[in-house]
This record gives sequence, C-alpha cells and structure tokens, in this order.
Amino acid sequence: MMQLNVAENLSEIVEYDTPYLPIRTRQSKLSFFHNRSASCHWHNDLEFILIVDGSMNYFVDGENYTLEKGEGIFVNSNRLHYGYSNKNDDCNFLVMLLSPSLLVRNSYIENKYIKPFLQDSNSNAIVLREQIPWQREALQYIKVLYETSHHQEDGYELMAISQFELLFLHLYKNTIAKNGFQTGHSKEITAIKNMLGFIQTHYAENISLQDISLAGAICRSKCCALFKKSLKKTPIGYLTDYRIQKSIEFMTNNNLNITDISIACGFNSSNYFSEMFKKTIGVSPTEYRKTINQ
Repeated sequence: MMQLNVAENLSEIVEYDTPYLPIRTRQSKLSFFHNRSASCHWHNDLEFILIVDGSMNYFVDGENYTLEKGEGIFVNSNRLHYGYSNKNDDCNFLVMLLSPSLLVRNSYIENKYIKPFLQDSNSNAIVLREQIPWQREALQYIKVLYETSHHQEDGYELMAISQFELLFLHLYKNTIAKNGFQTGHSKEITAIKNMLGFIQTHYAENISLQDISLAGAICRSKCCALFKKSLKKTPIGYLTDYRIQKSIEFMTNNNLNITDISIACGFNSSNYFSEMFKKTIGVSPTEYRKTINQ
C-alpha cells in the first residue's frame, strides 16, 4: 500500500528518481492505494498524469475531472489534488513530477514566464485530450519526456531539461499567452490545506472535530461540508484513515508490538485500533503484519 511523506510545510516530500535531477517517473495503479484513492496532498512540483488503461476521477483545488484511457492531466504547482477510483474501477497510469527549478535560468525568465504560470488560477489543472490539436501535442511531449527521464540513457539529463522547457513553453503559449493571467486563492482550499496539515502533523494526539475546524479557521459544520465535498469523507473519517495508513508504516518495525503501534498512531486502545484496522483493511493488524514479514 502506497503512502505519502509530509514535510514541515505540510506538502509532500517527493522522492526523485535520482539525487541529481528533480524528476520522478512512476507507473502505478489505483489498486495500490487504500480504497483505490490516493491521499489528498500538494507539492511544489508540476505533475503530469497519463491514463494507460481504465479511468479515474481527479480532484484539483475544488474541481473534479474524469480521465479516460489515452487522456492526461496537468496539475500546477502547490495545488491540492488526488486521484480516486471511478465507480471502484482500477486504473493503470503514468505519473511524472518535475520541479519548476529546472526551468529557472535567470530572474528575467522566472518573472516573465515561470512565476505567472505557476500563480495562474486559470491553470490550476488542464485536462489533455487527443481530440484537441494542441493538447494532443502536449500529450506527445509528456510521453517523450517520460520515456527520456524513466530510461535514463547517457545524456538523458540534458535531453530531459530541454524537453521540459519545450513542454512548459507549449503549455504557456496555450494558456496565459492566449487567455491572460488571473490570480486568486480559494479560501476553502486554504482551509482544507490547513486542516489536512494539522491532521498529518497531530494524528498521534487526541484531537477532535473542534481542533480540526479551528486549524482551518472555520466552524465545525463548514469543516464537515468541505471534507465531504473535497475528500468524500468526514473529518474524523479522514483522521482515522490517516492513522491506519501511518500504522502500516510502523508494522515493519518488529520492536513495536500492536499496542505500541496503536498508541503511536493516536488510538485510545489497542482493541479499538484492531477493530478499525480490520474494518478498513479487511484483516486484523496481526494478520496483516504476518503478510509483510513473510
């Protein structure tokens, strides 16, 4: 089961393919995630998704998109996002993350092209489909860049950087250059980010719905409504699921027994932890631990 690591600023800690170039390429499936849904998160990197087979829904900063086989999506920097199953179907997809730092050559280029694009609220997410010529071309750019970065043949670093620059220029010319620049941050998205960050930082503590809503500077009813809208679950439901995800990480530490793990993940008792773990994962913590230690 796949997990996310979170930094002090509450964004995902991205593990790149190599320590020398801030690019990550992966092929994955929704079935690798609990309930066929990735955790809601954000990061500084630009993200590109290509659907190899199946379909998925994709949430980006308050908007939901449906992606089918052969389609893709671009997710801009620091946008709240996650993919999840469409009608519980599985989805095979490619994901590529690239740091905007790869594009920075000097302050003039950064201020004229890069910063405006990263801050453009019209470019939070762009669904890419074969039927639209410029989007079909963007998909081809992404496929070539993915192959270059993933296979890492001699000299690929220089090739990947140049391909990324061409892809970025293509996106820029078909967004800001055509439609203009618009900025503005949703207060709801800011509240969700703050509440998710609070949970991810304090999950081991005894926290309540009131604590979560205060982190977002909103009332409890608004807190519940935002979680339902954005994550399709209650705040306490998200907290419980996150604690279960963290408990799985502790399972590989054989120095910790089930009671130790339950306490470390914020559960009041090992019995309640075992009950929620089995309800969520389908087997008891002890049974699950046996499968990973085989």
